[in-house]
Amino acid sequence: MSLRRRPWGAAAAALVPAALIIALVSPTGAFAAPAAHTDNYPTWQDVQNAKRSQAATAAQIDEIEGLLVSLEATSARLGKVAQLKAEEYAEARDALAAATQKVDRLTALAADARTRADESTARAARVIAQLARTGGGDLTLGLITASTTSSASQTDQLLARLSTMSRLTESSADILARAQFDQNLAASLGDDAKVAASAREGIAADAQVALDAAQAASDEAESQVAEQTKNADRMYEQLAALKHTTAAIEKKYQEGLDQKDDDPPSDPSGPSNPSNPPNPSSDPTTPSTPPGVDPTPDPPVASAVSKAISYAKAQLGEPYKFAGAGPSSWDCSGLTKMSYAAAGVYIGTHSVSNQYATMKSQGRLVKVGERKAGDLLFYSYGGSSSGGFYHVTMYIGNGQMIEAPRPGVNVRIVTVRTGDLVGYAGRPTG
Repeated sequence: MSLRRRPWGAAAAALVPAALIIALVSPTGAFAAPAAHTDNYPTWQDVQNAKRSQAATAAQIDEIEGLLVSLEATSARLGKVAQLKAEEYAEARDALAAATQKVDRLTALAADARTRADESTARAARVIAQLARTGGGDLTLGLITASTTSSASQTDQLLARLSTMSRLTESSADILARAQFDQNLAASLGDDAKVAASAREGIAADAQVALDAAQAASDEAESQVAEQTKNADRMYEQLAALKHTTAAIEKKYQEGLDQKDDDPPSDPSGPSNPSNPPNPSSDPTTPSTPPGVDPTPDPPVASAVSKAISYAKAQLGEPYKFAGAGPSSWDCSGLTKMSYAAAGVYIGTHSVSNQYATMKSQGRLVKVGERKAGDLLFYSYGGSSSGGFYHVTMYIGNGQMIEAPRPGVNVRIVTVRTGDLVGYAGRPTG
């Protein structure tokens, strides 16, 4: 039979048949243990038997190539799940960082406000000291004590009593009013800091759940690659024996077939993609100022693109690692972020969706058909620009891109895939 063949990465060829993908992902998106299966790969005896006739040889070649296609499809599917889980964690990590910054900021503001409140209360105490001769001595002593040891509510009570005294001058009244304001502000900011800290605990818990799920997905994908690599390698050798070539030639040939169709079909449960991508300037789904965006980035140098590409190419052959950002292992957004960081250009946080949002907020999105070397190419379920991001690569020209693909596949240069490609590219130096 004639089977449509698709490109196959050497390490990626290691996964179980594509039909098993449904057993690896639960309805909630979590990884489940793969179902038990029986390998049905050709043996060397099968290859020898097939050589007895031209028809049998052709049939055996078709069978092996079909199995390689199935393995490649499963690798891409399983890798996509791992990438999505990794991106969910990246977003949770950004949210946690933002929450931590908020707690730190409010805590610092509350501390400053408390210092000012203590100072203004002390000034108010000195005003009242002047009234001691007219019966205000008890209040003077109480206010001075409250400014150093008492609670804010006790200080509030003293200030309220002082505000009713008829002997206060206008200047004294202003001092007392300021003390009251500072006390209220310090108390309010202190409460805000407590609320933010409580919210941060919940965000931290969510981030830990996302981390665990992403790590499990990555580990599962890697373990499948390790388990099946030997099967793919053996089949390349079998193809070479049947075709009188070499395993290296067969592997290279298989990798080059129909590169544009490298992506498996999208998960129907994922976000849909409108037939016409939304205008980047009017898409309301991406925040105008995403977490972690540098509001005043340094202007890129003239050679930023070449520096970023050179940095990325220097990592070719290095392994994919969940949440990796160097120096010797990478995930997709870690590679793009650090490549441009080496050129002095900020493209967003260690997150696919944040890098897209950063490019958008800085007005650096261009139609993907107008891409140039150095542009960032984004992938999401269905190619939607409103969510479901899971992969980012760097375009290097001549229809090729460099990427840290997925668990089990090393940093590589490949032809640009069109499946799930978002309609807009990011131009960090644009």
